Amino acid sequence: MTMKSVLLGAAAGIAAIGAAQAADLPMTKGEAVEYVKVCSAFGEGFFYIPGTDTCLKIGGEIRAKYYAFGGTGYNRNDNRSAFDTQARVWFDARTETDWGLLRSYFQINADSNRLVGRGGGDGRRNDFTIDKAFIQFGGLTAGYAHSFFGFYDNEYGDTLEGNYYAQTKTVNLLAYTAQFGGGFSATLSIEDGRDHRVEGTSTPVDINGTLYGYREGGQQVPDVVAQLRWDQSWGSLAVQAAGHQSRSGTDYSIDTNNDGIADTNVVVRRSNKYGYAVGATGLIKIPAIDGWFVVEGQYADGALDYLGAGNTFLAQSDRFVNAAGRVDAGKGWSITGELGGRITPQLQAVLVGSYIDTSFDRFSDLGDYGIKEFTISGNLTYTVVKGLKVAGEVGYTHGKVDHGAIDTLSGRDSYNNWLAGMRITRQF
Repeated sequence: MTMKSVLLGAAAGIAAIGAAQAADLPMTKGEAVEYVKVCSAFGEGFFYIPGTDTCLKIGGEIRAKYYAFGGTGYNRNDNRSAFDTQARVWFDARTETDWGLLRSYFQINADSNRLVGRGGGDGRRNDFTIDKAFIQFGGLTAGYAHSFFGFYDNEYGDTLEGNYYAQTKTVNLLAYTAQFGGGFSATLSIEDGRDHRVEGTSTPVDINGTLYGYREGGQQVPDVVAQLRWDQSWGSLAVQAAGHQSRSGTDYSIDTNNDGIADTNVVVRRSNKYGYAVGATGLIKIPAIDGWFVVEGQYADGALDYLGAGNTFLAQSDRFVNAAGRVDAGKGWSITGELGGRITPQLQAVLVGSYIDTSFDRFSDLGDYGIKEFTISGNLTYTVVKGLKVAGEVGYTHGKVDHGAIDTLSGRDSYNNWLAGMRITRQF
């Protein structure tokens, strides 16, 4: 027998043994593929995260905006036209637990040139901002969410670029909402007071030869916001209140004549004062046109952010130094109303009117310095296909300064501004 025959025989024997052992092994199937499943518990667009009982919805929106601005009070440093493209992305994750719904929500916005102030941004930077980032568990809300003072801006104020005067802030907060049945709920919210500040100039004012100034200091006490709300099939009603602390900063000196030497007659008014705001909101649904009418009004004393005072054409401030050299509070009220609905299944119309009236004691024997501003805006939005909309908008603002002027050169005490533009929106 040759060596070749021996090797071939050994190889055949090994193969036979391997085949026999393989026949004794159990038959197994390939690993099952886990497909993404639709989650219908929370509405359209949710799906189960594979391997979990958490439902996730991912959405996004791109807004291309083209606007023109005009009117009195503008100068060559202000934009008369502005383009902006904004992208929004959000993630909404929800899980049902034995203790109630666990939810987390995150939205980030990116602007190519945000439309702000007197006709838009500076055209030289891109802005990335966190729009919201919060956790909800049962009645608890924690994180960066819309203020619980009112609900107009959070639920209806995203249809226009035009101005209005209401609480528009997203703030850091810790809140609890209790549900009582029958549509009644009550919320107590502790909110970061720094997010609710309206700060004017810290330039000192001469009173009988002494310069007095005021500057906001660090936060000591957060804002406290409470709301009672009633939701029904026909609409909603709410009443709300807020408390706000204004606290001056440390001493500082100002070189008022630019001679390089800090003035010695500057007095910084130290104070620790509390302001408040109260308001109410009402919503009526109009099923015949798939529409709504909502109105929100508020009064504030030393808490002007809750009026939307930061949205006015002229700067305002919660606190100031009055004619007696004491720190005093700005006061005022505002109201916003919106009517919206569908003219046809593809065409929607929205009309918004808003008014704000604030007053300050500003060293005038004629009366209090004050700002009154009225604005009206409207748009038509046409749905081209599902997810794609084109809107045209116009807006007008009229303002007046009581016992003062909008600038020292012209001496004008009133202004009239307008905007016109369009917006193309793709949402998915």
